[in-house]
Amino acid sequence: MNELLKGTYDLHVHTAPDVVPRKCSDVQLAERMRAAGMAGGAIKSHYLDTAGRAGILRELYPELTIVGGIVLNRSVGGINPAAAERSAQAGGRMLWFPTMDALSYQRYHHRNDPGADLSKCLTVLDENDRLLPEVLDVLDVAAAYQLATGTGHLGAHEGMILVQEGLRRGCRMVLTHCDNPANFYTVEQQVEAVRWGAMIEHSYLTTLWGRTPIEEIARMIRAAGCENVFLTTDYGQPKSPYTDEGMLQYAQDLLGQGFTEEDLDRMMRRNPARLIAPEA
Repeated sequence: MNELLKGTYDLHVHTAPDVVPRKCSDVQLAERMRAAGMAGGAIKSHYLDTAGRAGILRELYPELTIVGGIVLNRSVGGINPAAAERSAQAGGRMLWFPTMDALSYQRYHHRNDPGADLSKCLTVLDENDRLLPEVLDVLDVAAAYQLATGTGHLGAHEGMILVQEGLRRGCRMVLTHCDNPANFYTVEQQVEAVRWGAMIEHSYLTTLWGRTPIEEIARMIRAAGCENVFLTTDYGQPKSPYTDEGMLQYAQDLLGQGFTEEDLDRMMRRNPARLIAPEA
């Protein structure tokens, strides 16, 4: 067991069963977390509610705090407040706005294909840049159940409007892997979101795949402040390492950038624990 991993969380792991192949199952993830001395994490699917699966894992592994939740893609009815509330009632602690079905995300990935049909993609804004009524209803659910509420793969323009309104309504808002080029938030936007009260998520996947250098991640973290950041892997892809391997590498890379073990304690232990705590 590496001491850097002891008591840490990874709140962004994709596990099987899922609609695409995954590196490991829910149970395999829990076994690896326990063996590594981690405190727990969050299992995520773009298309399936994972709250119930997480509840079973907590029963099987009472020493771990593993949570689940829901992503508001089309498979759950899109931006669906009823689905969000049922997930929360089933013990879900995480909520993400659209990811794979987000209009801005699909525009990014089809930027060289102007003929792509994006008519079924999802946005949180109307034509006047106002949040849709169902979005406000979802935010009210998130506030009532104190769900950690991520921007998903919304673009920064949408995401900033969503975050500001969510915080106004009492939500625990998160800029989801804000360093990912597909939904990139500038340093200035990250600092502004933190000033409003949001948390910043950095996922090692973007560094692993050469999308965002660790030096740039370090610059972003310093601007936002370690007290406002939590670290995840976003792993689960068959060719990615396991989550414990990714979290350890992330910690070691950031130590190499001049961060301290106290900084890592905030970003890998205290901040994620506080984010998913029901009464935090």
